[in-house]
Amino acid sequence: MNRSLSHRWAQFVTRRWRWVLLAWIVAVVLLRIAAPSWKEIAFDGDFEYLPAKMTSVAGTRLLNDAFPGIQSRSQIVLVLGREKEELLKSDDIIGLDLLRRLYHQLGVVSWKRAIDAGYQSGPPEQQTSAGPWIKLAREAFDQSIELDERYYERIADQLTERPPTLTQPRLAIAYWDRGRLLERWGDADEAVEADFEAALILIPEIPKMVAPIAKRDLEAWQSLLDVLAWEDPVVGTRLRKPAARLAVLQLSSELAATGNIQIVEALEALIAEVTHDSMRYTKPGLQLLMTGSAAIGGETLMGARDAIRYTEWITVGMILLILTIVYRAPLLVAIPMASIGFAVVASMSLVAILTQLSMKETIPLLDMRVFTTSRIFIVVLLFGAGTDYCLFLIARLREEACQNVWPVACRNAVSGVMGALIGSAMTTVLGLGMLWIAQFGKFHYTGPVIAICLLVGLLVCTTLTPALLTAFGPIVFWPNRINLRKQPKRSLLGPSPNRSFDSHHGGTWGWIAVLLTRYPATAILFGGMLLSVPGVYGFLNERSVTYDLSSQLNHAAKSRQGLRLLARHFNIGEINPVTVLFLRAEDTPRDKLGKDVKQLTTQLYAQDGVAAVRNADDPLGDFPPSRDMSLFGGDAWRRRALQNHRIAQRYFYSEVPEYEKRLVRLDVIIDGDPFSLETSTRVSKLEAFLRAQTLSKESVWKGSKVLLAGTTPSIIDLRKVTLSDNRRIKIAVVVAVFAVLVLVLRQVVLSLYLIITVLISYYATLGLTILFFRAAYGSDYVGLDWKLPLFLFVILVAVGQDYNVYLVTRVLEEQRQLGWRAALRRAVSRTGGIITACGLVMAATFFSMTAAVWLPPIARFFGFPTQSGVALRGIVELGFALGLGVLIDTFYVRTILVPSFIALMGRWSLKKPS
Repeated sequence: MNRSLSHRWAQFVTRRWRWVLLAWIVAVVLLRIAAPSWKEIAFDGDFEYLPAKMTSVAGTRLLNDAFPGIQSRSQIVLVLGREKEELLKSDDIIGLDLLRRLYHQLGVVSWKRAIDAGYQSGPPEQQTSAGPWIKLAREAFDQSIELDERYYERIADQLTERPPTLTQPRLAIAYWDRGRLLERWGDADEAVEADFEAALILIPEIPKMVAPIAKRDLEAWQSLLDVLAWEDPVVGTRLRKPAARLAVLQLSSELAATGNIQIVEALEALIAEVTHDSMRYTKPGLQLLMTGSAAIGGETLMGARDAIRYTEWITVGMILLILTIVYRAPLLVAIPMASIGFAVVASMSLVAILTQLSMKETIPLLDMRVFTTSRIFIVVLLFGAGTDYCLFLIARLREEACQNVWPVACRNAVSGVMGALIGSAMTTVLGLGMLWIAQFGKFHYTGPVIAICLLVGLLVCTTLTPALLTAFGPIVFWPNRINLRKQPKRSLLGPSPNRSFDSHHGGTWGWIAVLLTRYPATAILFGGMLLSVPGVYGFLNERSVTYDLSSQLNHAAKSRQGLRLLARHFNIGEINPVTVLFLRAEDTPRDKLGKDVKQLTTQLYAQDGVAAVRNADDPLGDFPPSRDMSLFGGDAWRRRALQNHRIAQRYFYSEVPEYEKRLVRLDVIIDGDPFSLETSTRVSKLEAFLRAQTLSKESVWKGSKVLLAGTTPSIIDLRKVTLSDNRRIKIAVVVAVFAVLVLVLRQVVLSLYLIITVLISYYATLGLTILFFRAAYGSDYVGLDWKLPLFLFVILVAVGQDYNVYLVTRVLEEQRQLGWRAALRRAVSRTGGIITACGLVMAATFFSMTAAVWLPPIARFFGFPTQSGVALRGIVELGFALGLGVLIDTFYVRTILVPSFIALMGRWSLKKPS
């Protein structure tokens, strides 16, 4: 920044400090009032932010268009089972209690969906869009009441005297709701009266206790489309094993949608009720667990929510502790914390307002989104960078206060650090801003949002902070004192205005400065070799990451426990099929489509890893071509029943006129975990085979369009997009940061060297992180989270230059009066302590992202109540890696590699800036 401009800025801020304080107070209050809450605007889900051109995105879009309102995009699977023994007869009681509640909830949700579609009264045959939903509601209520009767028969002789509720011992609310539905339906009066009478006998006050369907709070269950369970007479055989039973909840939401948190919590409450009411009727050892894509996604989001809470509190606590240790002065702790508090509120409120305006399309070309996890990065980086800016300013103020009266000292301090602060901030802002070029939406939006927040933080620290320091005066250093001395002294490190002030710089950092200027080549050689060993390991394993969403959760997570129990008895792939869509260019008669599908199904069974193929003729994939089946046998009856079951109706062929005779849907079951790399490889080969069918002249599918949808195809596309983004973003970040360094330092060779050091630091950090978590996870290690390498690279390359810029700009400043050796020694000695403190602050804020792992056990050890939340491995790994990387940059790169290179350049006649 131009020196005269810096001086004018500093003069304005320190002279008009009252107006600055007032302006910030008013601005923060107005922004906070106008901003929506973070929950209202935060998005989630990974697959929804893939580019529209990707196969899985186009497939999902086609499914939504061809099967409007009935498309299941994720599932929650409830597993009732025992680990090593078959289920007992008494275990059925718990299953019946669970299913009667689930089917009742399905009936309520379906009825509400029918009301939203315009249903008021009459049978489903008289309805259009509402008809299927009101029919499903009737079926669900019928199943719920049938199961309730069987449940009561099993427990009637074991009941104890307890006041009845809407759900115990009978499901009174189901009778009441079915009676109300039959009344609207226009069914026989006898049936309506029978249901009302049963409900009133069970709970006489039920009319006052139960609200109409339209007025019930069903937000948590609004994505529920259907429930398929082991008690279903047609599909139940596929969901029943000797030691386990399954109930599959089909949801309209994507597996990582924010709303899945609510349904997961609602199901946890329902399971707790079932366990409390009915588990007493059987022997110990029975487990009722939840898993499935939506359960894993929902629990992952819950882990992110816990991580945000822990990170925010630990970040504040750590910074308070470090500032207290560094300054031992109450006001020097309070002023940075107040400044950062203003920055956090102002920046997050501003981002929330801009995001809301973007969502409403109020401002043309404004395109902003925020995510649940964005808050973690904003808080950590704002607290870390903001504290660093304040520390730099206060350190310079301490120097200036020894030479000038307070107003002048404040002005000179602001003017002296403005260039360094802006330079270091811009490396971070532009580095993170380069994420904007990403194709993956979460990268594309997150980087610029954090950059905006950092700009607000820089503005606060260069206006509000100096205004507060000016307002309080020298008392900010209390109980310490700064003595004004006018007679400069000389030392090995150059002219010093105050012996007492410089004395503490002549210790460790002075010794390091002298040593590095004497042996720079040796320091660079050995320093580089030490980092190169983990650096090479990190470089070779940079792509050894996992896209397995379930591996984000630790083994204590309920969905992981449920997945293990499910995998013990069932094929995991059955709950996450690959959906194949063939769209023909022209209409084809339905019978011809059916014949072509049979031929394709035979070919699909021959593909590697294909366990089953579901189509309109075989909805569950129970009857492969190789299976013999007599015309009048039980299998033939069951197959016909499946074809007429609701799982097959409107599922494999669209009823939308545009797609009715053109679109064919199949669900392909692949052996293996849908999140694993092996399964992804098999699905990729399957996609290649299907595309070959559309190109082959001999194929009946020649000229058709083929698309894949589902969890595994989405993961394949996510991998493709993010690997492509990684390459482009890394190049863009390096170029942007290098340009800022050249602009600020005016030294091309030195700027290039600084980039090289931070790249070495990145790969060394990555290598050490991989080694650490390999050891920590043991056999459970499947790779680092796929987001870690990119975020680690961008943040380390951008943030890692902060301290280098501050050191080098101080060297160049000192060179105006001293030779290169004395300038380097003084710069290292005078900035060593403060940069170290800044590095510790930044590392502490990043390490706070790991708090979900170690804080709850510590709190419980000391007797404090705490929730047993889920620690997300991705956030823990990233927090550890970033903290480690900052420590390497602070104590190694900036301490050894950078000063040594400057010393070598000095020997090669480093030029002084004019």
